[in-house]
Amino acid sequence: MSVLKRYLPLIANLIAAVVFGFAFMFMKSGMNVVGNDAVKFLAFRFTTGFIVLTLLLATGLLKVNFKGKPVHYLFLIGMLNPLTSQVLETTAVAYAPTSQIAVLFSVNPVIIVLFSILINREKPTKRQAFFMLVIIGGLLMTHLVDGQMEGSTSTGVILTLSAVTVISLYRVLIRRASGTFTAFEMIYISTGMGAVGFTSMTLTTHAVRGQLGSFFDGLWNVDFVASILYMGILSCVVAFLCMAYATANLPITVSTSLTKVASVITILVGIFILNEAFRVIDIVGTTIVLLGVIGMSLSYNVHVSNRYVQYKKDMPVLSSESGDDSTEEEQDI
Repeated sequence: MSVLKRYLPLIANLIAAVVFGFAFMFMKSGMNVVGNDAVKFLAFRFTTGFIVLTLLLATGLLKVNFKGKPVHYLFLIGMLNPLTSQVLETTAVAYAPTSQIAVLFSVNPVIIVLFSILINREKPTKRQAFFMLVIIGGLLMTHLVDGQMEGSTSTGVILTLSAVTVISLYRVLIRRASGTFTAFEMIYISTGMGAVGFTSMTLTTHAVRGQLGSFFDGLWNVDFVASILYMGILSCVVAFLCMAYATANLPITVSTSLTKVASVITILVGIFILNEAFRVIDIVGTTIVLLGVIGMSLSYNVHVSNRYVQYKKDMPVLSSESGDDSTEEEQDI
């Protein structure tokens, strides 16, 4: 097995993290054009993503096979993300600076691990737990030291934390579903649900308000088009596929810790591109996060992870059986 293939899940996770790191900047830009109408923005975003995924399917580059599989489980996943989480997350950018959203997303690994223990019975090792706490500590430092960030609102905090909770549950269910569905199958269904759901909602809203004629107005704005292309293709297609693949093939603590690179990038984008408040504590916090990510990456054992993935493939997706065997194996990671 080549080095590239062995560590492909790590590479995929880092690609997703980088794309997501710049996502809030494009999201904020696109939302400004449509008057912070989150549902309308999401309709264009997920429709674009679904068109690209369908083209990949039509050309035969990627395939799906849902025969005999519990597709209803994917509809449950799609209800969580994108139909619920993306509304919360996208709306939050109108009420909080991007750097604060990134910091609040730092609690994501803790919630994911808690859900994973309850649903998948997958526990972190002591070493993984230590580096996870280092990452969280570095991100929380930027929020708790020297008071609240400039531009912060209670609404923004509530929306962001709600989004984090929903996304954490989604990540755990995606990992469990990976034994039955491919990454493309999972993302194709969820993106399709987003395209149909958000487009139906925003068209209904525009019709009720008598504003159907203005539905496509944003497409004449360069910033909006750039935002939709980035969020629809790079985020919905490339990043989501990479994230689903990495989540399925990495220990849950490793996959969640590496995504914190996205939080670091988002904070830096907020500071240097969006001109959000800059503090020395931000530098200290991001440095600690990077050290934690490096430590977490060094805790990764590809052979143990592969055995865990094979164990999951042999277990029904909705099985309530214990994952005790995988827990014992992961103690060596």
